[in-house]
Amino acid sequence: MAKKLGNDYRLWIKSGTPGAFAEVKGQTSLSISRQSEQIDTSTKDDFPYGTQAPGLKTLTIDLELYPNLPDATGYGALEAAAAATDPVDIEIRKGGSSGASGDAVFAASMYIGNFDTDMGRNAVVAVTAQLTLAAAPTKDQLA
Repeated sequence: MAKKLGNDYRLWIKSGTPGAFAEVKGQTSLSISRQSEQIDTSTKDDFPYGTQAPGLKTLTIDLELYPNLPDATGYGALEAAAAATDPVDIEIRKGGSSGASGDAVFAASMYIGNFDTDMGRNAVVAVTAQLTLAAAPTKDQLA
């Protein structure tokens, strides 16, 4: 039986060239979290249990990497987007580093709200970033 490998899935970010995306080099971990608010549908008839329905969903992407420099179009674009207040277009492609646009399994406009850099003694510089939706995904084949 075939298994999906996390190594094949990479985050790509829109670069300065119109319509072009660049892989962010040095990725170590990429995870997507989907959460749903709860709408209380309980009535007195449901006592003693409450009932709920799913409400609006939130989606976040957590990215961990050891920047592999130079990477002006990938990591540089990620760093610039983290410093800006505008969303950036991203894709998750399943073709590894050679992933083409046809390999995209997720695409969305996202904000980079959290961007942390760890520069530990005797350690490689590690970066974590959290991306949040600016609009509904235009492609989501991971759900």
